[in-house]
Amino acid sequence: MENSKIIENNSKAIILLQLVIPGSNNQAQLSIRGTGFIVLKDGTFITNAHVYKEIPENQRQYLSAQVIDRVEDAITYYKKVDIEVVRLDEENDIAVMKIKGKDNFIPVEKIGDSEKVREGDELLFMGYPLATELLAMGFGITMSANHCIVSSIKRRMQDKSLHFFMIDTHTNSGSSGSPLFSKSTGEVIGIVSGRISSRVQTDPANQSKFADIPANMGICRPINYLKKLIK
Repeated sequence: MENSKIIENNSKAIILLQLVIPGSNNQAQLSIRGTGFIVLKDGTFITNAHVYKEIPENQRQYLSAQVIDRVEDAITYYKKVDIEVVRLDEENDIAVMKIKGKDNFIPVEKIGDSEKVREGDELLFMGYPLATELLAMGFGITMSANHCIVSSIKRRMQDKSLHFFMIDTHTNSGSSGSPLFSKSTGEVIGIVSGRISSRVQTDPANQSKFADIPANMGICRPINYLKKLIK
């Protein structure tokens, strides 16, 4: 399936998770926490458990989402929605959450079977990487897509089920929770979960000054975990 068709069919299901902490003089502190994707018309959506758990407990009340409201003259308009936690699966790093309200939301087009994933399969994932940085640079909310392949598959020793798989591209902050689509079928077969990087010393005179150097490796969770959670 063409990349453009996958994006067209699913972009309205991709949401941005944000933390907006009120401040003095009507000034709020904004940070983008990750990506999510809607799986049911009632607003049930999926992200990573760590996206939620890494927020201090006293700040979780300020977590909300931005969803696409409409597209006019090639300009995308967003609206803020309130959300709630339905279920957390910390072992597999998956969070089931829900948009509050009764709107008829648009879910991702198709959910696939992650047990069919093979090394070398071509994939596409969509989300909001580096969204906080792009906002600070004046680019506004920016959804983007990345093309990659399955570079490695890891199975559990106990039952040989798919535990996680790796992709051959770096996943930036904000990508956590992005849906991973099969290029051949257009189905969601995984969830972007983590990144791998190396820490290198950038200032020999400062023993505590390090920088993260991204590796072309990202960790993804199988979509079959999700299907068990929302049954």
